Amino acid sequence: MINLEKYYKEHVSKEDYYYKFYNELITKAEEDKQTMDEMNFITNEDPYDEIEYEVYDDEDVVRTLKDLCEPNLDITTIKNTRLFYFSLFYLHDNSYRIKEFPRIIDRPPDDPYKFTCIDIRNLAIERGLDHNGTVQYMTRRKMVENLTFEKETSIKIETNIDKMFIEISTRNARFENMTIDEKIKEIANLIENLLCVDGNFIKLDYSKYCFKYIDDEIIKNYRKQIQCFRHASNNALEERKQFSKEQKEFLIDYGITIIKLIHSLKK
Repeated sequence: MINLEKYYKEHVSKEDYYYKFYNELITKAEEDKQTMDEMNFITNEDPYDEIEYEVYDDEDVVRTLKDLCEPNLDITTIKNTRLFYFSLFYLHDNSYRIKEFPRIIDRPPDDPYKFTCIDIRNLAIERGLDHNGTVQYMTRRKMVENLTFEKETSIKIETNIDKMFIEISTRNARFENMTIDEKIKEIANLIENLLCVDGNFIKLDYSKYCFKYIDDEIIKNYRKQIQCFRHASNNALEERKQFSKEQKEFLIDYGITIIKLIHSLKK
């Protein structure tokens, strides 16, 4: 589980654009919560309850943001406003962008309503989906549901390789739409899929393209290191926790390099 409030507090820095919201999202909220505690006014509908800001994974964050853009939702409530910025910050920090609104994740407006209502409505009008200047709720819902969330990776995924990831994914997901742990898992699966022929692992002349920077032993050790991402046992889950976000990103980039190399040599 990911607590988006804690994630924001632990990862935002004073140099980030998102720090401009810190006082409103954290400082003022904590002061208000303290006041409510002192008044013994906490109820089950407490807008500062941390559980309200917990999500399961990246896909759940995307779903949360889409729900916040629903035309009949009140984005002005304390909880929804905070959740809007916490969700966007998490997506920003994990290199996401929205294809239709490429700047929103990097630089959200001071008022969430500008995006959740005005910007989406204006795009609908721009696309000719209005009726004499009126955009129906159903139209906005469809636009929100069809927003394209893309995750930027430092190494480009070629179309043919992305298709292979879709084929081996248990949920037919594109690589860019997978969570960070899921990417490492499917990289391990795809490398095995490419190298295992008739039940045996083939050997390739990797030096043909990459000199001696990659060989059979290096790939074997790499696969062994990321095996924990293929399993859901308690030991495997604990082992995954030992990897930092930066280490996982390196493993992804390195794994894609290996896959591209194997694919080229097998052509």
